Amino acid sequence: MPLERTLLYTGHEFTVEHVRSHAHQGPDWSSPYTLESRRIIFPVGRTVLDVRTGNGTWLVDGLTAMQFCDALVYQLRPVVHAARHSMVVSRHRPSRADAAPVFCLLSPRSLYRVHAAQRQLRAGDAGADAIASLVDELGTSRRQLPLTGAVMRAKRLLAETADREAKLPMHEVADAVSRSPFHLARSFRQQTGLSLHQYRQHLRLAAAMERLVDGDSDLAGIAHDLGYCSQSHLGAVFRCEVGVTLGEARRVLAGSARI
Repeated sequence: MPLERTLLYTGHEFTVEHVRSHAHQGPDWSSPYTLESRRIIFPVGRTVLDVRTGNGTWLVDGLTAMQFCDALVYQLRPVVHAARHSMVVSRHRPSRADAAPVFCLLSPRSLYRVHAAQRQLRAGDAGADAIASLVDELGTSRRQLPLTGAVMRAKRLLAETADREAKLPMHEVADAVSRSPFHLARSFRQQTGLSLHQYRQHLRLAAAMERLVDGDSDLAGIAHDLGYCSQSHLGAVFRCEVGVTLGEARRVLAGSARI
């Protein structure tokens, strides 16, 4: 899979790169990849792909951070065939070769910190401490288990449509995966730790941040495209979930457009 790498930071503990991955075409799994060093992959753009390692398969979206150990063998299968942007932290400290991979869902607040830290590093500011804090935070985050059945299908549908069918009714999601709304809602929360509504809300906020990173300053347009009834509605949700206003986020993330 072709990669474009931009070095953002290198230090004694870790190295940080922005990586742009070009998805291979077709529905098949990629050839196996083997990692040479321990690394943590933070999302900084829309992503929907399957990751297979060992006996497990995970659905990875724009909220999922991945922690891989040394010598891990894995395969990818993109669900959305588009370039994928990630911030990759390579750890210099050795890790156990048999350690299991870790997949965690980031909160909107944490995802904003990822974007802001990358912005700092690109600007030559002190962003290394922010990266170290995010890495440490993953150790206490809820780990995602491989999903199967209706929950996997529902998560995939919401991840695929978050930026174009934001008003998709939940009963239609349940119908699409052949479950009742009640049973799907209960299973989804049990397996992911989030309600269906929370998960979709977080995806929409991730999409809003990506638009700001790309230099989109039309906050009303972003709100409309993501299914909010007004800019003030998106602003209220954004401030509650992310901890800053839309205007502040636009100021902080402006200029951190794609490398």
